[in-house]
Amino acid sequence: MNSAFAGTGLLVRIALRTGWRSAAAWVLGLVSLYLLTGVSIAALYDTPEKLATYSASLGEAMVMLNGRVAGLDTLGGVMMNEYAFIASFAIPVMAIALTARSTRREEETGRTELLLSARTGRLAPVTAALVVVGGVFLLLGAGIWASTLAIPVDRTGAAFYAASIVATGWVYAAATAVLAQVVAHNRTVWAAGMTLAGLTLVLRGIGDTNENWVSWTSPLGWHGLVRPFGDATALPLVVAVGTAGALSAAALWLSGRRDVGAGLVPARTGAATASRWRASELGGAVHQHLGALIGWTIGVVALMTMYGALMNVVVEAIMSNPSLAAFLVESPALVDSLVQMLVVFVGILGAGFALQTLGGLRGEETSGRLELDLAAGRSRWSWLALHTAVVAVGAAVVVVAGSAAFALSTSIALDDPDSMGRIVAAGSWQVPPVLLFVGLSVALFGLVPRMQALAWALFAVSAVVTFMGPTLRLTESQMRLSPFGAVGRAPVGPVDTAGVAVLLALAAVLLVAGVVGFRRRDVPRT
Repeated sequence: MNSAFAGTGLLVRIALRTGWRSAAAWVLGLVSLYLLTGVSIAALYDTPEKLATYSASLGEAMVMLNGRVAGLDTLGGVMMNEYAFIASFAIPVMAIALTARSTRREEETGRTELLLSARTGRLAPVTAALVVVGGVFLLLGAGIWASTLAIPVDRTGAAFYAASIVATGWVYAAATAVLAQVVAHNRTVWAAGMTLAGLTLVLRGIGDTNENWVSWTSPLGWHGLVRPFGDATALPLVVAVGTAGALSAAALWLSGRRDVGAGLVPARTGAATASRWRASELGGAVHQHLGALIGWTIGVVALMTMYGALMNVVVEAIMSNPSLAAFLVESPALVDSLVQMLVVFVGILGAGFALQTLGGLRGEETSGRLELDLAAGRSRWSWLALHTAVVAVGAAVVVVAGSAAFALSTSIALDDPDSMGRIVAAGSWQVPPVLLFVGLSVALFGLVPRMQALAWALFAVSAVVTFMGPTLRLTESQMRLSPFGAVGRAPVGPVDTAGVAVLLALAAVLLVAGVVGFRRRDVPRT
């Protein structure tokens, strides 16, 4: 009788051969960004006096976004703080993407069942996925540590920091592996994983802002509690590694107790006959994307409500510092600057929803469902146009709902009812950049479907330019090359109507190119 782990080595080699490009892109991208951040920070804060100024000006104000970073009077601490916002999202998303790809998506294609019909053990696929993703995070940690060799930071602190990145990634990867056993579809794994990531981000923000035990309920909180460039401690690392091990064991246990291709939670079956609305082309498109829209909207609203509710804590922290309080009086736009950064964040989340949802269109094609749909007499134009319209409207809903939730909680926290309309208006101007990414994803799907994931790379570059432009010493004109910067900086400054017009025009051109390309190419196209 074959071992339950038989064939794990073969599956590891297959996963590396088929997924190395994606893994390499994640590792090289995050390591390069960390290195660029470090080089820029080292040049900007090259004296103890400058480091002390940084610590005094940003330490408390950014806690709800970046977490409570220790050692802000050191170069390593400043680097960790500047990189924290990107890491808080990139690490969970990387873990979800790589783990879901090697687990649930492989099952949906039928390849896992084919392998299990040979001499492959029942637990080998999950084991191989965890080994590969765990190894990728080890490479990421090694790359981040190696990049610090070019920067004068504490070597022990750098090792603790790299280890905390690896351990945090392991926790999210193992949690995603558990979700892949529970639910039956790759898109549901993504939705559940992103919900978990958002929840842990909220818990970290609440705990670190209030400096209480809540930080210990989040893997992102453990990452900060390691305090690599302060009084470093290994206890959070032990907790993270132990949690990752327990979740990995749970994923293996659950994998052996379910049917291949199914989840422990059975997929909800529909009615025997579809309603007239559900049978219509528009109704079918809405039904397909409604679950993702509801999940994203609830998650974004909850996250932005938390950020708005903590605005008073940020302002009180600033006012408690005499020098910062004087600056706040002299520059009331400081609060608006923080608001502007957060409404841009809502736009980024809306674009993330659009890219993830439109990415599912490729799955419809490769699975053969699109061929069956078109064989029934449906036109290609109407199929793609309706799905695009539903996703575009849904993305706008995510942005506006998130902005409204943030505006309401901020106005209550600051006791400033007049700010609500201004914040909602500022958030609404993030819809044009989101529509540009809708157009980009549709164009790639219609013209070169195998390259549709390239939209995510351009999305990542835009987010980095928007949030880390000052750290990377980019000029204002260079930062405006990002779609999220092209609309201006409302509510700090005026809206750039010319930039909005350009974004909408480009989105329209890309949409037309995608539809035309889709009508002319083969389906399916490999």
